[in-house]
Amino acid sequence: MENKKSLVLTLVLWFFLGSLGAHRFYLGYNGSAAAQLIMTILGWATMIVVVGFVPLVIVGIWLIVDLVLILTGRLIPADGSELC
Repeated sequence: MENKKSLVLTLVLWFFLGSLGAHRFYLGYNGSAAAQLIMTILGWATMIVVVGFVPLVIVGIWLIVDLVLILTGRLIPADGSELC
């Protein structure tokens, strides 16, 4: 039995928890998901001294790119299967 990943669930995770890397964890990209999570946490933690603005902007741009990749079918599960 194949472990198929859902396109709808991927988009829901992207929309609600994207800055925490949830959609990337779901698809099996644990390294880049952890990077998104760490950048978001560090960004919010350092926002009081304005430095946090930079990682949050980077994560925001990354999320837009991820959305385009998901919708065009270029961000697929790490095991190479297709989103259904």
